[in-house]
Amino acid sequence: MSVHIRRVAMYVQCCSSLRCIFILVMLVAGINTAIVAGQMDPLVERISDSNGWINWERQVVKAKGVGVMPGDCESEAQAVLMARAAATADAYRNLASTLHGVRVSGETYVRNFITESDEIRIKVEGLVRGAQIVSERQLSDRTYEVIMQAPLVGEKGLIAELASKLLPEAKKSSAAEGGDFTGLIIDCRGLDVKPSMSPKVYDPDGLEVYGTLQVSPDYAIEVGIAAYPRTMEQALKSPRAGAHPLVVKAVGSGPKYKTDVVVSAADAQRIREADSRSGFLSQCKVCILIGQKGK
Repeated sequence: MSVHIRRVAMYVQCCSSLRCIFILVMLVAGINTAIVAGQMDPLVERISDSNGWINWERQVVKAKGVGVMPGDCESEAQAVLMARAAATADAYRNLASTLHGVRVSGETYVRNFITESDEIRIKVEGLVRGAQIVSERQLSDRTYEVIMQAPLVGEKGLIAELASKLLPEAKKSSAAEGGDFTGLIIDCRGLDVKPSMSPKVYDPDGLEVYGTLQVSPDYAIEVGIAAYPRTMEQALKSPRAGAHPLVVKAVGSGPKYKTDVVVSAADAQRIREADSRSGFLSQCKVCILIGQKGK
């Protein structure tokens, strides 16, 4: 009888071990899937060699800094403080490097503006100094991690610092009150379109339908020239698109840069006519969907 009991116990133990192994494998698979998904996320752009990234959906730039706790401190608390200071300094450096790599339009990056203008360089440095720590933690390997964030839009955002170079003088809108459409959604899913701070929309003849020509600097600084919602459902619910947005399907990426969008001649005409009635383009009420088709 005792032999039988031992066999049953061994069987139960074996099943439990297999169950644990199965759960562990599924967890690892889930983590790997999440990592791969994050790497392929078209709205989260990692900047190489900077330990930072751009979240185009939330319109923020983030960077991580790491500091090591020294072993010759008088106390553990002092070691933590020194590691935090080192991590903060590292995060500042990485955030500056990441901001330099933000794509403004086409093949133009923030670093190009900084090289050409001391005024822009000083403004971007101020943006870095004003960055906020959004998370921090002490890790088990005696390191300290700090993540900093700077906005792309808003009065204190990157676009405000670039406004003098990026945005023309505002034009008076001839829009009539009570226009039919409240905003524009351009579906670029399945096309090789990349996000940027200053995207442009063209017709097949290369004439600009939307971009810096129609944009009010005040609106562009406050909300950005275009939003990048993650799904069509989010776009349709966005206050930016409004209650009755015009939805068009892009036919390709820009004639010169993948950050720009091309729409059909018919849709270009629809956009121009709708904007002439309601003036939504000057208020930057534009959403651009990118990524895989149907997602």
